[in-house]
Amino acid sequence: MSLCMNCGKTIPDGSKFCPYCGTPAAAAPVYQEPIEQEDTTGAWYQSPEQTPPPEPVQTPRKPAIPGVFAMYGKALSGFGKKPFKLWGLFMFFCFVSSLILSLGAGIPLLSLPIYLVLSLGFTGILLNAYRGEEIEPKQLFRSFRKDEVVRNGAGMCWQWLWTAIWSFVPVMNIIKYYSYSFVPYILNTDKDISATEALRKSMRMTSGYKGKMFGAEILLIAGVSLATLILFLLCLIPVVQFFFIFVLFVFCVAVALLLPLFLGLLRTAFFDEISALHEEEKEEE
Repeated sequence: MSLCMNCGKTIPDGSKFCPYCGTPAAAAPVYQEPIEQEDTTGAWYQSPEQTPPPEPVQTPRKPAIPGVFAMYGKALSGFGKKPFKLWGLFMFFCFVSSLILSLGAGIPLLSLPIYLVLSLGFTGILLNAYRGEEIEPKQLFRSFRKDEVVRNGAGMCWQWLWTAIWSFVPVMNIIKYYSYSFVPYILNTDKDISATEALRKSMRMTSGYKGKMFGAEILLIAGVSLATLILFLLCLIPVVQFFFIFVLFVFCVAVALLLPLFLGLLRTAFFDEISALHEEEKEEE
């Protein structure tokens, strides 16, 4: 059976001409059924509709750490282990720091590095107190050991320099401040790490957690500010004015003496939790 080249109609077998238009049958091509071809790879051809969709790419998430109020509890627990001794060392640190900065006011290139290394020693005290370890006044000056003082000074000055550079850029100054905030803890816990690598490690560790760290601190400061405002408004009531003036004075003194210390313990709690997660990831690898 064949088809006419002119009209496309079927020409009966044995006919020399198309019975419809008279076109010679020899010019008509022979109709053949399509033959299914096998793929050379050994698999039959599949249409696009039969191809399975690609699996969605899952972005790895950072391991979760306790919530903000849980971190408050951990910081408070760290303070409760050695409250009077820790507070006394904090006052001693503030006194020595003020003395260094005031005496070296005319030579900031000398007084600033000394203050930064001294603050590194107090960070070690915070870390020991949070972990329930022994704390002593001499630990404040442990960072000045001759085999560590150059690295410690370089690491702390490197952190301060980059924080100061980014301080002129809105929003980024906050992000970078928290990115570099673990440098003192890293220098205290890893004695073999270099100054520049400590900064990079701090950036890796805080990645994904800076928002929670900022939120925890700003929420605490906002709560203290709100309480101060409420006490101030209560002081305007004539009947109980003197009572609330006294309460406000005591509250402000307590905040000035304890809030910086509590914020330091709060950051210590974040470092301890995040560093524990990093250790677990290394063990899994």
